Amino acid sequence: MIDLEGSKVLVTGGFGFVGRGICKALQTRNAEAVPVGSQEANLLDLESFMQLLDSVRPDYCIHAAGYNGGIEFNRMYPADILYTNTIMGLNLHHGCEYLGVKKVLSIMTSCAYPDTGMEVLKEEDFWNGLPNKTIRAHGIAKRILQTSAEAYGEQYDLKSVTACVTNLYGPHDTFNLVRTKVVGALIRKFVEAHLEGGDSVECWGTGNPMREFMYVDDAGEAIVQALEKYDDNSLPLNIGTGKDISIKQLVEHIVEAVGYEGEVDWNTDKPDGQMKKLLDISRMKSIIDISPMSVKDGIEKTVNWYSSNKEKADAKS
Repeated sequence: MIDLEGSKVLVTGGFGFVGRGICKALQTRNAEAVPVGSQEANLLDLESFMQLLDSVRPDYCIHAAGYNGGIEFNRMYPADILYTNTIMGLNLHHGCEYLGVKKVLSIMTSCAYPDTGMEVLKEEDFWNGLPNKTIRAHGIAKRILQTSAEAYGEQYDLKSVTACVTNLYGPHDTFNLVRTKVVGALIRKFVEAHLEGGDSVECWGTGNPMREFMYVDDAGEAIVQALEKYDDNSLPLNIGTGKDISIKQLVEHIVEAVGYEGEVDWNTDKPDGQMKKLLDISRMKSIIDISPMSVKDGIEKTVNWYSSNKEKADAKS
């Protein structure tokens, strides 16, 4: 196990949604978190990133930067998503190896898993098929992070691992309708309906699909523990809660937190998508020790933050 006290950890995407949670967890260990955003370095430019690494000289690196969004964003910009995420990941591994970073942890999402209808996603099934067509560009780009961990470990002995993180939500998420995902989109819909006195909010599908959601600070703690303890570069480590809820239950939590009193209109002409999608966290539980916040409590915290920061949150790209 790595003792992070007094160490310097560079966090790409460190000013973003997930990066903030990671930096919080690092600070509890008296590690120096060095958050990096696009203003500090251009990860698409290897020379720029190498200059940053040379000036910071981090002991470790957590790669949390990414370029993605919801289903519509993936439909509109697949080439940009593929290029941006792939080049960032390759430059990160090349720079960290060259400048002697001790260990790299890269973050993936469940979109990298094959679309085979599996309801429970196990690490050993990671390569058993292609990602879903609607998110394939993003999924393939994230798979390159796993391939990079293996390749740079084999050729250069770089310690590099990946973690596959479930659906996250919480303060500082993206609520921009082009970029946001299911929790952010639903919270924004119901908050705006409440503020405007709307009497009905449309939600797609039946509300029956089951999904797993994790509060961002819990994920940040789990990710840092993975940096400390996880060393198997042959497979990603799933990070989640091990529990799922229906989209209808999620909406009920949001309605309660917002105080919305109108109707919920389930448009069953719209597709439900896969009915169940849950990460198997058996390996995680043998390595990582966390007590995840309940979705109900996490949604309340997120709604309160969003309501107090709505203008800024809506404008975030």
